[in-house]
Amino acid sequence: MRLVLNVLIILVFVAHFCKANMASPLEEGTMASSAISSKDINILSESIDIKIDSDFKTARFLVEYQIQSDMDGLQIPLLFYAQDYKDSFFIWVDNEKVHVQNVPERYSEYSPFRGFSESFEKNDTGDEITIYWQSNAGYVYKLSDLKYFEADIGKGIHTVRVEYIANVWTDYSDWIKAYSFRYSLSPAKFWKSFGTLSVTLEQEGIVRQLSTNLGEPLEKAFQSKNSWTFTKLPGEYLEFSYDPKPGKFAAVLIYVQPLGIAIATGIALFVLHLFLVMRYRRKFATKNYSPVVIAGSFLVPFLFLLSYTCSYPLIDFLIGEEAGKNHGYVFLIFAIYPVLALAYGMIMWLLDRLQKRKINSGA
Repeated sequence: MRLVLNVLIILVFVAHFCKANMASPLEEGTMASSAISSKDINILSESIDIKIDSDFKTARFLVEYQIQSDMDGLQIPLLFYAQDYKDSFFIWVDNEKVHVQNVPERYSEYSPFRGFSESFEKNDTGDEITIYWQSNAGYVYKLSDLKYFEADIGKGIHTVRVEYIANVWTDYSDWIKAYSFRYSLSPAKFWKSFGTLSVTLEQEGIVRQLSTNLGEPLEKAFQSKNSWTFTKLPGEYLEFSYDPKPGKFAAVLIYVQPLGIAIATGIALFVLHLFLVMRYRRKFATKNYSPVVIAGSFLVPFLFLLSYTCSYPLIDFLIGEEAGKNHGYVFLIFAIYPVLALAYGMIMWLLDRLQKRKINSGA
């Protein structure tokens, strides 16, 4: 019995860790970040208001900056990175809507973007910046990936407001999808100084217990509206995530895992098969070969592997529409079937021989 279990566990573990899935388990949503500031602009404060819809699929971001300009006239005070948002990306300067433009692919050394050179990494062209969307995951972007606007502003304090609808990030890597909204704060490291950052989060409909890397809100617990205030940069990015909870039965099966389900099934099949083998041998003590041993040696390993592969869609079905379904090529476990059937068959043949010998010696 111990030998059978050891063989089954080793073979299943080998197949389990050899699973492969080339597709990325992360579906990226909207990527947007804090402003990149011109050397002639000082950002005094940034406020981020986020309103998540009731389905947790989109969120309205309203970001407002208080800036202080050191010069008069037509200028490009801020640059923005924003991709994969829903509909449009809007910018207002002192409550006047301005035209949002893409930085051209080619621009001269004396272009109006030279005032941002201190924000960008040193390379051959000096026009790349690293923006972070998650821990230890910085992505390098060219200046031409950014958006800009031109505004005729005077010296003094002005308000810049940005608005867009963000699409949710979806992580399929676990049994249940994990949803999140992300906003990169890393460009703020290049500001002349960091004033204050305020974040307000509002949830439409059901109030979900979210996770965030910003720490505990001022209200101490998640409710329909929460807020955070910082006097220094809290991190490279901010994130609000939500993990739906499975039903009780699905939660139990997730805890057991397909490997546990397969082992339990394998033990039950082995016990049943052994009982039938012993019963057959007691009836036919002189038979050289046992058809019960032969049939079970093919059938039990097959059902064992089948229980492993079928447990994935079973758990997904119990979870429902929130199932991640990113399990890799679990059917490849059947590649070990010949070895498993041979090993199992030899063990059952040995047990049958021992029982036959015992019966005959007793006679």
